[in-house]
Amino acid sequence: MRRPPGRPVVDVHSHFFPDRFLRALMREGAAHGARVEERGGERLVWSSPHQVAKIGPVFYDVPARLQAMDRWGIGLQALSLSPPMLYWAPPALGRDLARTFNEELEAICRAHPDRFVALATLPLQDVDGAVAEVARAARAGCRGVYVGTNVNGRYLDAVEFAPLYDAAARLRLPVFTHPLNNAGEDRMDRWHLGNSVGNPGETALAAARLIMSGTLDRHPRLAVVLAHGGGSLPFIAARMDHAYEVRRECREAIAERPSSYLRRLYFDTITHGDAALALLIRTAGPGRVLLGTDHPYDMADPAPVRRLRRTGLSSTAVEAISRRNARRLLRLDGAA
Repeated sequence: MRRPPGRPVVDVHSHFFPDRFLRALMREGAAHGARVEERGGERLVWSSPHQVAKIGPVFYDVPARLQAMDRWGIGLQALSLSPPMLYWAPPALGRDLARTFNEELEAICRAHPDRFVALATLPLQDVDGAVAEVARAARAGCRGVYVGTNVNGRYLDAVEFAPLYDAAARLRLPVFTHPLNNAGEDRMDRWHLGNSVGNPGETALAAARLIMSGTLDRHPRLAVVLAHGGGSLPFIAARMDHAYEVRRECREAIAERPSSYLRRLYFDTITHGDAALALLIRTAGPGRVLLGTDHPYDMADPAPVRRLRRTGLSSTAVEAISRRNARRLLRLDGAA
């Protein structure tokens, strides 16, 4: 398989549905409202009227994905599950499906260690099961975990998730977040607003809760990565600071301004705008931004490196964001 020329770009945000996982979902999911349908050469993965993924072979066939990566100019991808995730399942089924998904990713990464890295999915409706799967997945080579912004309405600042954060920090696994079951999505049922408007808002909401609740202070070694450039968070950070100054309840759990926490988080580059990306990099710092695409969905950024270069960054900063930051965070070159 031909590899892209030059230094390989690392894409931290891409989605994959291993075939064995899809077969297990077909077999076990229907009784719980999740199903996989075949329509005209594509598969539809459902868990609710608002959570459906339309996928073709590039989502589940490894040779097709490798060919696509060469077309996209991506050297290495972090593979992760896409919404609808697994939180709809009873705990035992969630554990089984997470294990199946992760084992399939682990096998793909062993077969193609210079092209893929695995981000483990977790049955977060069962925190004890999720912690056990984190430990197993880490031993098997997964280099991060991938979670939705909420678990059946419970956001990531909820105290029951503390054992997961302790385990992730101990194992040096970054926690990648993705919007899921977006707040207000029932009012975004037209024009793809659930994605274009709902996803950025949901990411900002989840991140703001992690900041304002003191969760990041209680877990200082935890690395959290926000999808889609942090959503609207970089734009509203100053407004959150103003609330912190004038509202007592905003100072109950944290001793610093909310905007200061943006330099403790990580962000992918998926902003779909040069000015938006420049704002993100200026706000968070180039050491906290990682290249992402959202491939193979139609909402992917088709040319993220060109967008990076249009921001006027130095070649050193472009290299850091497109490759080096991710390799360090994911420990792809040994201990970091």
